[in-house]
Amino acid sequence: MNVPNRVRKVGLWLIFNIAVVLLLLALCEGTASFTLFFKEVAANQSLAERRHTQYDELLGWVNTPNLYLADMYGPGIYLQINSQGFRSKQDFSPQIPDNKLRLICSGDSFTFGYGVDNDHTWCQLLAARDKRLETVNMGQGGYGVDQAYLWYKRDGQKLDHDIHLFAFITTDFERMQRDEFNGYGKPLLKVQNDTLLVTNVPVPWRSFYLPWLTQNQEAIDDLKSTRLLRSFFLSEPETASAKQPVAEESSPEVVAAKILADLIKLNQAKNSTLVLVYLPGQDFTDDDLDHWRQVIHTAAERQSVPLLDLVDTFKGLPAGELDSLFIQKGEIDYQGAAGHYTVKGNQYVADVLYEQLMALPEIAASSKSLSEK
Repeated sequence: MNVPNRVRKVGLWLIFNIAVVLLLLALCEGTASFTLFFKEVAANQSLAERRHTQYDELLGWVNTPNLYLADMYGPGIYLQINSQGFRSKQDFSPQIPDNKLRLICSGDSFTFGYGVDNDHTWCQLLAARDKRLETVNMGQGGYGVDQAYLWYKRDGQKLDHDIHLFAFITTDFERMQRDEFNGYGKPLLKVQNDTLLVTNVPVPWRSFYLPWLTQNQEAIDDLKSTRLLRSFFLSEPETASAKQPVAEESSPEVVAAKILADLIKLNQAKNSTLVLVYLPGQDFTDDDLDHWRQVIHTAAERQSVPLLDLVDTFKGLPAGELDSLFIQKGEIDYQGAAGHYTVKGNQYVADVLYEQLMALPEIAASSKSLSEK
């Protein structure tokens, strides 16, 4: 055997072994990648809202009308939606019933009553405390301040009401700045020429009808094969406009001010008293909390709108008692369940709100007038 042939054979042997090693490494990498993918998918908890909502081209998602789920949040913890899409056992007439004060409660999942049954949301507990009150729960999971406002403008205005409690947590102002939430499309409000505009409507619907892909989008994006395909076929994606710093004209503070201004007009047209309600979460260390509290307090004072801020009331509670007001991790098997109010938490909110509401001159006058009838 001559030397060139031996060199060729050794070279081929080396190439073959290198190829085998690379193939094994690729196989191990692929197996590890898919193992981690399926592990992440298996660990992903479903969104509770997927069970009781449907697509809406203006708001993104709304309650499914005429829905009853006996064990929504656990055995016996039921959820009931009326024909109007509100969380209630009954429908509401356009007119206020005789000898009643009607309150509309707008907000997100903290107002909706995530984790408790219909009877133990703070909105319903207000009515349970005072039989003169009729409350309409217009809270919805995942809503930002923008969606709560748009829903009230579209559907809440159909009902006569005496009081409008517009409730929010700090996160609702962050959601307001995006055109999606957990992968699901939503409207995006902007200010242009001093006018509030609703953009990203009709809201994209694909994510709503492909829930498995939407729920596991992050895990899919992390797959090396997904990244490789994107590098070949897609240009470098631009950051979503909703996540970019927006022009000063459409800064979140400006948008929030425009929402408040329109809420004032809408309530004046219904002869209703608008009351802002700042609901606390369990974390009081967030810088955004201080920022938005200052923004809302300043705006409310400037516009002479009553503001009930429950944050300091919660902060003053002992740690053990505070924990009992919030659902803890692992207690309810849904994504994002921890941190919502327990039955005790909803009762505490209702009690504090009731006392502060009845102390407002506008509400006290209406209440006294009703009592004298």
